[in-house]
Amino acid sequence: MALRVIKNTINKQTTPEIYTGPHRQLNFQQCWATWLNNPLLNNLYKDNIVYTERWYLELRRLINDESWTHPLLNSVIADHELKMRLIKSTVIDGAVMRSVLLSAEHPEYQLSAAVNLKKLRRWCAFFVSLPDSLEILADLNGQSRD
Repeated sequence: MALRVIKNTINKQTTPEIYTGPHRQLNFQQCWATWLNNPLLNNLYKDNIVYTERWYLELRRLINDESWTHPLLNSVIADHELKMRLIKSTVIDGAVMRSVLLSAEHPEYQLSAAVNLKKLRRWCAFFVSLPDSLEILADLNGQSRD
């Protein structure tokens, strides 16, 4: 019995169709989860900023300002469950954005999904990189907690 080679009949010279509009916004789901809602962050950021992004922006600011004793920073470092919820929100929404990018069914959402996915990757990497103690965080930033 001999094996037959089946040739690929797809024309390699065809260019993919480029969607030119109209574009629509793809909304986050898990990043708006109620357990990530924080009254202090609500006062600091506009209503259109998702909860996960509020945590990301504020924690980055606190670390840059070396505000080691701030309650928000302490809460994420001390509460492993909160940190995992922040990470989980980015992973789940990231999977949704990737599925939209890989699918040709809804090209009007692909631009929004690509922008959102870039943000989600940045947020996730930040939350994952947070150490388990403020001492380690301060040492990594070359500062003392005093």
